[in-house]
Amino acid sequence: MIFHRRRQPPDLRDALNAGDRRTALQRLRVRLRLPWWLRWPAALALAGCAVAIGWQAGLILPVTPLPRVTYGIPEGAPAPAAQFTARVGVVDGDTLSMGGERLRIHGIDAPEMAQICDGPRGRYPCGEAARAAMAGVVGRGVVACRQLDTDQYRRRIVRCHDEQGRDIGAELVRQGWALAFTRYATDYVAQEAAAREARRGLWDGRFDAPWDWRARHRP
Repeated sequence: MIFHRRRQPPDLRDALNAGDRRTALQRLRVRLRLPWWLRWPAALALAGCAVAIGWQAGLILPVTPLPRVTYGIPEGAPAPAAQFTARVGVVDGDTLSMGGERLRIHGIDAPEMAQICDGPRGRYPCGEAARAAMAGVVGRGVVACRQLDTDQYRRRIVRCHDEQGRDIGAELVRQGWALAFTRYATDYVAQEAAAREARRGLWDGRFDAPWDWRARHRP
């Protein structure tokens, strides 16, 4: 057959040879065709080899892992402030007791228990008056609080609300029996301005700011 093809014209001989090559290629493709159940494993294996070669050659960069998130809080972030509801006692105008713990109300400062102030009817124990105002706000003593910090005396610094939902610190400042403790927070500056304007509580007379009184009377 090959000897006979040599006698054919060149154009016809080239066409026949090209046809033979196409037929051989098709036969090779048929031989290499994999069953359907082997196609996906073969493709995955080939892709794995390509990734490994790319990694070794530095063409594929390592992926930086994302930070783990638990309940919406990124790993390493500060824990959320502790919230609790408790029955409390009243220590003074800015402090509550919960069992053996002390809860210092955030953002306010009230007269100390031994402090004396001047009022319309003369001198009076304004520390005790502030404590009585706190007892009036707390009522039955059930409060909902959020712990914000712990102070140097290991007291919890808290923001609390009474059973009516009132912010206890804001209410004491509004009534004029505590001052906005601006050294640490400015949350209740507006309530203090309103109490001063209306001459409520301590503002209906003369008094020393609690921090000034402590500086003079404590070692």
